[in-house]
Amino acid sequence: MSMGKDAEERIDLNDDGRIILFKRPEYKKPNWYARIKVRGSTGYKIVSTKTTDLRKAGRYAEEIAEDLYYKVKQGGSVNAPSFAKVYKEWKKNALTTSATRQGKSWENTCERIEAYALDYFGNKRIDSFRSGDFVEYFAWRENNYKRTKPSPNTLKRERTCLLPVFNFAYQKNLIRELPEIPTIKAEAKRRPTFSPKEWARITRKMRDWVKQGETVGSWRDRFVAQQYFLILANTGLRVGEARELTWGHIRRVDTNDEKFIVAEVKGKTGIREVIFQQQAETYVDRLWDLRKEELGQEPDDLEFVFCKKDGSAIQSFKKSFKSLIAFSGVAEKRNGMSRTIYSLRHFYATMRLSNNVSPWLLAKNMGTSVEMLDKHYGQTINSELADQITKTL
Repeated sequence: MSMGKDAEERIDLNDDGRIILFKRPEYKKPNWYARIKVRGSTGYKIVSTKTTDLRKAGRYAEEIAEDLYYKVKQGGSVNAPSFAKVYKEWKKNALTTSATRQGKSWENTCERIEAYALDYFGNKRIDSFRSGDFVEYFAWRENNYKRTKPSPNTLKRERTCLLPVFNFAYQKNLIRELPEIPTIKAEAKRRPTFSPKEWARITRKMRDWVKQGETVGSWRDRFVAQQYFLILANTGLRVGEARELTWGHIRRVDTNDEKFIVAEVKGKTGIREVIFQQQAETYVDRLWDLRKEELGQEPDDLEFVFCKKDGSAIQSFKKSFKSLIAFSGVAEKRNGMSRTIYSLRHFYATMRLSNNVSPWLLAKNMGTSVEMLDKHYGQTINSELADQITKTL
């Protein structure tokens, strides 16, 4: 151990600059502090040795330095920030400079992280995460929730939300490698839809539901919602795809035998063209005529198909959907699962498969895979195509 010029205040413990012991002169009986650098890592760490004894301080500093060395060797860093700090930086970057792969905002991802994971992992160093930490977190989440017990699908989405934060930490060199976040097997429940009889009742009651809107000042809202529900049930469009649909995305195709509408949409699998069922042309025309009358001219190509009177996109039809289901007298749940607007997409898929449409062609039109169709509508595929499967040569 060698002494520097100001031996009482600053000591280079091994004459290599790796561990510097020093005192803070502003205290009457100051403890020794250690400034520690680790080979292979940038920056340094300052810790209190919690003693005024130089020899004890030296031994303590050596132990800390050894621990830091092994941490760095295993992929950590000397001064790694907490999960909360990294998340805050990632959120600022994501909300201002980037978008999800679907071109949407990261707000939903932030809401999910801030609901539980941020509090749970907040003070944990970003370089200290191991696979077991996530196993413990998801086990904790199964018994800690604000409203309803999280399903495997909910936990799967939470896992997906954590991934970009750790990718960000990796890109910023805050961690040497990405931690392994165990995958969560999602539930394989059949998605709730409507029987043909139920759907016939809903479409029959729709007219009275819209007319009732005249007395409560919501005729326009209900009229647009009516066309929206009918179009989704005849196209299989996702909610987000329909929300972003503009008049410029729609074109009409005439063949020798029939006319039909094709719409270009951007969904989970990228940009694709969706072919509407023939009857959907009527519902599209109703919306076109409504806007033409409101504007006194034809709507612009950039205007949203499902829009408010001021031309802005309608963000949600959830309340209208609940109102219509209640008005129609159709059960809100089926097989213990609540029906939602996505039930219209499931109704479309079920009806197409029931009419012997090729699963491959249907998957292309819906922007999904044959495997997903089989997973959620396998019973329909098997029963309706049984005669084809069992054909004899």
